[in-house]
Amino acid sequence: MKRLYLLAAAVSVTGGMAFSAPQEDAPEKEAAVLDVQTPPSGKQDQPAIPERLLDDSHMNEELGINEFTAPSIRKIFEDLEGLPEIPEKVALRARPERPPMDRCSLALQLGGMMADGFVIVQCGKMNEVKPIALDLSSYAKAIGAGERVNRHAASLLKNAEDGDLSSFKNNLALIQSDVEQELASLRDSDMANLIGLGWIRALDAATAALDNKFAEDKAKVIFQPDVPEYFHYILDGIEPEMKERRDIAKIMNLLTILQEQMTLAPDARPAKAGVEAIRKTTLELIKAALAPVES
Repeated sequence: MKRLYLLAAAVSVTGGMAFSAPQEDAPEKEAAVLDVQTPPSGKQDQPAIPERLLDDSHMNEELGINEFTAPSIRKIFEDLEGLPEIPEKVALRARPERPPMDRCSLALQLGGMMADGFVIVQCGKMNEVKPIALDLSSYAKAIGAGERVNRHAASLLKNAEDGDLSSFKNNLALIQSDVEQELASLRDSDMANLIGLGWIRALDAATAALDNKFAEDKAKVIFQPDVPEYFHYILDGIEPEMKERRDIAKIMNLLTILQEQMTLAPDARPAKAGVEAIRKTTLELIKAALAPVES
């Protein structure tokens, strides 16, 4: 592993730095508030989060690793820096018009939406900032974290207007941290951990870039079998109620396949065929985890 284990993590994507103070509240979409039930306790201790996905902001005691800590979307995207250009068709993802009412889909979509923010920055699609900021506010409101998130959503708009990409990324990371803290107050570790599956969207962008322009020296970054292994464990332990609207068994099976595809033999080097196989599984995973659920 290339980084020392840190003491905690939060979901984010590329290296964001200075925080811009909010200028005004971002407008919100109409959204019903999800009745987030406190899940029963008694889950097994989860395995350690892969060290390179831990966020430096959790190095303090208040944000230390606990059951609500999820892999950092920021760190996920930092890991993918230096890859070929992300194809235009992958830069944007269709999102549901309104937040889903089941906790599992809401958490998965929120994680995917945070990852979308980092993807559009990498692709230079700054005109898409406002729709994502509005959706983030709407989804955060559905879990009761709207007030916390609104100030960051407003800052996202200001950062985009100013071309301040570093602060933009930082505010996306702060949104995850605020949502994580809200879920901790609700004792809902399942939703906090599912948000971390925004990793799927990052893998979608990375595999599309490498499939479009393969480079052996850059491809090794996606061959990380410990990440799907970690998320498989997380999904195996979520409460039964979370599995009612999503085919969690299918998602877990696809994660197992990814783990196998990402495991390189000793001294083996990434090959284009391996990237193509991971890309195919990733597309199935995107559909299983993020496609709208039929009523």
